[in-house]
Amino acid sequence: MNDFIKYLLWFVCLVLLQEFLFNNIQFIHFLSPYVYIYMILILPFNMHPASVMLISFGLGLSVDIISAGILGAHAAACTAAAFCRNFIIKITIPRVEYESMSTSTAMQIKLKIFILYAFLFVFLHHFILFLLEILSLNNFIFTFVRILVSSIISTVFIVLIKHLFKREKKRNIS
Repeated sequence: MNDFIKYLLWFVCLVLLQEFLFNNIQFIHFLSPYVYIYMILILPFNMHPASVMLISFGLGLSVDIISAGILGAHAAACTAAAFCRNFIIKITIPRVEYESMSTSTAMQIKLKIFILYAFLFVFLHHFILFLLEILSLNNFIFTFVRILVSSIISTVFIVLIKHLFKREKKRNIS
């Protein structure tokens, strides 16, 4: 399947899943998993950072438009997290393994590395998103706990999605 069509389908499916399923799942009345950012995680590692940021902005803006919330919060959080994506890739994926692959994606890396990569990315996204939502540092401990727990819940759902769509033929990075 053409990569453009594959990523477009992921984009649409994840935005719709976020709006109609995951926005309706709430733990302890304020923790909601944000799995739509899986789209950013699975983009090719060698994709130009400006392209990743543009796709991330569109993804976040799509979620902002169809959900009731602060317009631009998801777009800003996705774009800022995408800006840091290459740094997160460099600190989580072994350099030798990363450089030996010509077109690497998150779908090719082993589970323990993917969990670390996804958690750091999700945590950064959630940190920015939740601070934009409250626009205050009052009660920072409560907000930090919310960020941490939401990041864990979102990462669990993202790992489950990755596992459901894992391809066995791909070469894995250890």
